[in-house]
Amino acid sequence: MSNTSSKKAFGFFVVLLAAVLALAAGVYFVVIHGTFGLDSTHNGDCYDPLITGLLIGGAAVAVCLLLIKKYGLASAVTAIAPGVAICLFVHKCYWYVVDVFIGIDEKHGFDPRFITFVALIAAAFVIGEVAIYVRKTKKA
Repeated sequence: MSNTSSKKAFGFFVVLLAAVLALAAGVYFVVIHGTFGLDSTHNGDCYDPLITGLLIGGAAVAVCLLLIKKYGLASAVTAIAPGVAICLFVHKCYWYVVDVFIGIDEKHGFDPRFITFVALIAAAFVIGEVAIYVRKTKKA
């Protein structure tokens, strides 16, 4: 094992995992183009390029910060970018969720694409929050 990888603690890999999950959520959101449920309804279209930009851009910035050894800042980015993306996503998909809960889309329930995206973005956010509190380098 090289000398540089032996100095990395568990927190470094947690930040990296959070960045990978944010990237996966952003790419998945682009692939499905943010449409959930009945695609013909206006309420199922939840695409917002800002959500995609926050997820993919936040992951890229976090990895770049890891490369230049700014671990604390990288962990902050992996927590803040998905957090803001979740807030924008909730604002954008409010009517879709309401339709499902009230029963307008009762037969279909939540689309599996919706559940997958929410799981990815929530995992990226939670792991990003954990990354703030764990040690990134080993003690000398």
